[in-house]
Amino acid sequence: MMRTMEKRNKMFRRWGAILLLVPLLSGCSLASTSKKEGAESIDPPQSAIEQTLTQGDGSLSNSSQDIVTVYLLDRNGYLAPMSLRLDSEQTSSQSSSQSSPAEKAIAWMTAKKQLTDQLPRGFSAILPEGTKVSSVEIDKSAETISVDFAAPFPNLVASQERKVIEALVWTLTELPGINKVKLSIAGKPIQSLPSSGLPVDHVLTRGVGINVEAAKGIEINRSMAVTLYFSAHSTDGDGYFVPVTRLITRQADPAKAALEQLIQGPQNTKALNPVLTSDMTIEKLSQMADTVNVSLNDAGWMPKSPIPSEMMEALVLTLTEVTGAPQVRVVMNGDDSLVDSDQRSYASPVTRPTNVNTLSR
Repeated sequence: MMRTMEKRNKMFRRWGAILLLVPLLSGCSLASTSKKEGAESIDPPQSAIEQTLTQGDGSLSNSSQDIVTVYLLDRNGYLAPMSLRLDSEQTSSQSSSQSSPAEKAIAWMTAKKQLTDQLPRGFSAILPEGTKVSSVEIDKSAETISVDFAAPFPNLVASQERKVIEALVWTLTELPGINKVKLSIAGKPIQSLPSSGLPVDHVLTRGVGINVEAAKGIEINRSMAVTLYFSAHSTDGDGYFVPVTRLITRQADPAKAALEQLIQGPQNTKALNPVLTSDMTIEKLSQMADTVNVSLNDAGWMPKSPIPSEMMEALVLTLTEVTGAPQVRVVMNGDDSLVDSDQRSYASPVTRPTNVNTLSR
């Protein structure tokens, strides 16, 4: 069942979020954006794990299985979501010491020798070995989760501190109904990161961004942020999506701006792959109620031919992330009866997958 994304995945507000994101690029601040109703800014080895890029409806084929989505560090230094499908034996073995979904997720994010060979090859846990959770509290009415870590918290190198915060925020906001995160150590809110001195907001949201970068020639005081989904390949050649928050020149239509950036492709072409053709154009883009409607033109696409599934999935992930709408309807060269290379129909609006980069054990 699809989770409501209405609040969590909206775009950064024009000024506040940008001024807070700017220092993140230079390592000076770590703060989240506030949200308001209406328009806002963003706020394994194949022998052991079978990977698919997305899990369409988020349902499990076997009631004895459980899924936990965590953000892991890939071989290129990017954080990527991995939805680990665990069998009942693995779920049972973890439940004794990690009773809540949040604790279970954090356990998979923590470096442990016994878990190393259970992660996708080329991926690593972002939290240092020895990280321990003292308590987890959820305030459903405030859509907030508070996680208190035991002291002393293991040392981190300065270059990894921001990524740890990003990974924790994006992992914990994968939990149903959670849009805000509070982090503390031994009961004291984390106000700054010890090695880098990076200030940390008391309440964090996905507005902190992830894998943050800036477009070339950007003027910070005239910028906005959008989160884009590009593809990458593991050491085994398996594909997966990587979210990248990019600062760009501020525009009136954030969704169109994000789609234009997606067409431009990734900055780091050695690690990330483009998902759309560079000569693709946007004919029309609008949002009605809970659906984003996008009409594209690609001169190289032949009518009735399958469209790459990676392209369609990246479109859906990016547009739902930037608008907060749960579903997308795609038209290509005037044709609305599209089928992708995996034989999935896009004749009707497609919902954002509940789980991205699903791994089966």
